[in-house]
Amino acid sequence: MKKKKTALMMAAVMTVSLLAACGQKTSAPAAESTAQPDAAQTQEASVEASAEESQAPAESTGEVTELKVFGFKTGAEEGAIPDLIEQFNKENPDIHVVYEGISNAGGYQDVLTARLASGQGDDVFFANPNYLPQMQEAGYVEDLTDMPVVASYSDLVKDLLTINDSIPGLGMEIAVFGMFSNMDVLNEVGIEKAPENYKEFLEDCQILKDAGKTPIVAGAKDGTAMAIFSIAKSLDPVYQAPDKMDQIAKMNTGELMFGDIMRPGYEVVEELISKGYMDGSKALVYAPGQDDIAEFAKGEAGFMPGGSWFVAGLENAAPDMNYTLGGIPVQDEDSLILINAGVRVCINSASEKKEAARKFVEFFTSLDSMNAYVASQNSFNPRVDGKSTDNAVVAPAAERLAAARMVPWVDSAFNTVVISPWADARTYAANIAAGDSVDNAVKDLNTQIENNLKLN
Repeated sequence: MKKKKTALMMAAVMTVSLLAACGQKTSAPAAESTAQPDAAQTQEASVEASAEESQAPAESTGEVTELKVFGFKTGAEEGAIPDLIEQFNKENPDIHVVYEGISNAGGYQDVLTARLASGQGDDVFFANPNYLPQMQEAGYVEDLTDMPVVASYSDLVKDLLTINDSIPGLGMEIAVFGMFSNMDVLNEVGIEKAPENYKEFLEDCQILKDAGKTPIVAGAKDGTAMAIFSIAKSLDPVYQAPDKMDQIAKMNTGELMFGDIMRPGYEVVEELISKGYMDGSKALVYAPGQDDIAEFAKGEAGFMPGGSWFVAGLENAAPDMNYTLGGIPVQDEDSLILINAGVRVCINSASEKKEAARKFVEFFTSLDSMNAYVASQNSFNPRVDGKSTDNAVVAPAAERLAAARMVPWVDSAFNTVVISPWADARTYAANIAAGDSVDNAVKDLNTQIENNLKLN
């Protein structure tokens, strides 16, 4: 192994630094959570309580409540989830938790929506923040403002989680999108360090191309990789502006057209493809967090846009690779990351087992559980008293966090009825990857927003 572990940060400082740029929030978050592998995997994680374990379980009443938990974490990305469920089942013999996972790219949201609408929803489920406002409006989620973990969130994290003055889902992590750099490949072609700005990025891509290497591997079957580039380029100036909240408010009303705001980011996507640094057609069939990891792990590509949760897959696919996760180098002066208070844990308001559900969610969001979960996801802790990952691979991303060089891809200041930044970025940047022009993408996005405003 070439990677080494080292302690990176204090969690309380990290959380405050991380969210300083997010501003004050209003009603509904506007972006989708992290992308998952493309296989529609269904998995169960349940374990019978055993009196033979060193930690004796509580005495059972003889009746067992089966609690169904549904989430979009599958395969390697389940991380600590199976172990936590095993622990809970051992400590609570009257409750038996069964976990089922389907990836986002494999249709999780459609399955979740169908189950909830039919009255067959699971007792506890993970929510993509982009859809939480609609699920709250439909009455599918419990208000979890009174859960113990809320007192351990900073005020800024609470702002990110609050929708219409309540908290319908509890955040499990601060996730990061950044740029993976294969340092073995870069060093092989004479590049000594990962690029720190757009000029260096373009120069490095050309060097890689001239050497017969693949400059960028991108997974954009659902538009993710293209959105990472476009959001980082286009929304950074908005969040750096002192009047950022006023600008977002004007986007919500159409006074500022979101398509025009997104143009610089779409131009970056177009340039990377036109120069031959990124294969748009191949990207559109690569599932993020799966196919792109498999390609990157072959050791012939320099860069890959992706999330901190990709690290687990890369560790399995290429344990000896020397790589880092740092900022997205699309700005003239420096690089930045995208952040999200992601994986919102919700309780189904129609569940007939709410007492058991609350007991499980309280355990799942406890300090020890969240520390274990965050460590397994190579992400950062939303609790001010929690520990974040100590994986040296993500040290450059942690530095961007500490420097407050970030843009949230989930922001409740946007009115999702009109604008959904993450979803819109994925859709129209993917259209460019498929051959559409920037002008058409901007025009089509603006038309969509105008129609949404009329309907609203």
